[in-house]
Amino acid sequence: MLTTLRRRVPAVAAVLALIASLAIATTMTAPKARAADCTWEPGPRGSTICVIQGQTPGGKDPGKKGTGVDINCDAAGNIVYNGTTYRCALGIWSFSGGCYITAVVPQPPTNDPIWGTDDPATHRLQWEDCTHIPPTLVGAIKIVGPCDGYCGGDDPVVRITKELEIAKPDLGMAPPGGPGATGMVNENVWLWSNGLDTSTQIRRAANVVGTRTFVSADWVVTRTTPSSGTIATLHCTSDNEYTAADGSAPSPDPACGFQFTAPGTYTVTVTTSWTLVITQDGTQSTTQNVTSTPNTTNITINEGESTNG
Repeated sequence: MLTTLRRRVPAVAAVLALIASLAIATTMTAPKARAADCTWEPGPRGSTICVIQGQTPGGKDPGKKGTGVDINCDAAGNIVYNGTTYRCALGIWSFSGGCYITAVVPQPPTNDPIWGTDDPATHRLQWEDCTHIPPTLVGAIKIVGPCDGYCGGDDPVVRITKELEIAKPDLGMAPPGGPGATGMVNENVWLWSNGLDTSTQIRRAANVVGTRTFVSADWVVTRTTPSSGTIATLHCTSDNEYTAADGSAPSPDPACGFQFTAPGTYTVTVTTSWTLVITQDGTQSTTQNVTSTPNTTNITINEGESTNG
């Protein structure tokens, strides 16, 4: 009997110590609950989910919050779910139906396949941890969840416009430009932009649709030494990259080829031009003409007999 009692006392003490440590950890790590972050709504399999508040849809008032109500937290910031007490918030995480969720930052583009059939204007991509307390990103999964109002961060018009911004184009030239680069008078010069995507791009969020359409790659050739200003402007709509197999042939698109007719130092600049149309609530805005950041190189042209002209 004495031996049995001696075995039980340390076991009970260990259990009490564990409970005490958990209570202390909860008290130390649990911040003040963010009671207005969620609207409780019925979820799958009889659960209750936290619907995160976002901005008012449609971009009418990007600063206005959604109309969610406070979640049912007690004064200490706790909530009872299926007989178990949870913290309503732990750091950046909010309680939701037995799990904790937090937004993925940054949110993926509106055309990312992860959205599936869900509208990124009324949903957001979030981390969900149903295993750990406190929750962690390690082991959490990404899920698309609902939110109240617009959830994409920026006003939909701003978000779509940002997603359709134009990247600085690559500058391809043969003979190549750059420090110390040289070419010959009357040599066939090819101009192209590696990886230039000329396809029409469409993005959607809430009641906003943005459409970006390629117009041209615009090349400007300027002689800097001796200075004589712009000597050529080309508007190229194809993307023919020069290869060694092309030899001395000119570019198959005359608008993407050139010959320097006089020696000197030249600057070659390329930008791309597009049109952008934003449609909101079915009403189309005025077509915007947008231009990329320029990309520039330099080349010195020498007198002599061209090997490909």
